[in-house]
Amino acid sequence: MKQTKKFSMSYSELGQRGDRVEAVVARDTIEFVKFGYEETIPAKVAEKTIQFKAVLPDMYWEGQKTLKTNAKDECRSNLVGLLGEIAFKSKLALGNGSKEYATFRFSGVDRKTDNELVAYAKHVCQTAEFFMKDLSKRNVTPELMTQTIDATTALDDAIDAQAEAISVREQKSVERLALGNELYDLIVELCEVGKRIWEHKNEAFYNDYVLYASSKSTSQAEENEDTVEETTTRE
Repeated sequence: MKQTKKFSMSYSELGQRGDRVEAVVARDTIEFVKFGYEETIPAKVAEKTIQFKAVLPDMYWEGQKTLKTNAKDECRSNLVGLLGEIAFKSKLALGNGSKEYATFRFSGVDRKTDNELVAYAKHVCQTAEFFMKDLSKRNVTPELMTQTIDATTALDDAIDAQAEAISVREQKSVERLALGNELYDLIVELCEVGKRIWEHKNEAFYNDYVLYASSKSTSQAEENEDTVEETTTRE
């Protein structure tokens, strides 16, 4: 089920508020016990804050996805180059209009998806085995074919690595949002109790529990991060 972000503050600010609420609840533990809380309530806030902060921000996982995508694109480019070399040499060796050359189906390489390109490269390598005697006259060597097979495997692996990076990014985004919502629910409840404790008694202590008291504007980086987080959870 799609999660909804319960808090309007940034992720980093929520972590800071968790630290702050832990500190003031620790100060006021005796008062919180009167409302049915355990004396370990500050430790509970600390635990949830630590768990929340432990999940790296979405910008990190987006960066990892970009690295894997770039690596995959390099593998694709290398394989396309090798297939182009085989295609040109095969045309010289077999003849552009020959039935033998036609069996390779050298066309539309750039339009193929990554997975289609892997399957096609395997087809080219297997087909070349039948014509190696003629192809060798144009320097289509076993070494070139081995290079192409290795490049095909590399692209196949890079596709898997990219898919894994995309999946991990989505998982971590959902995990961070869930932990953020849990932490927010807890500190909202504690802040309501804290305000109740100090209302009309101590204004300074009361203000410690005003969750959105800060007028500090959210930085552009934090806003961008939250945008990425929320976009991911809607996918």
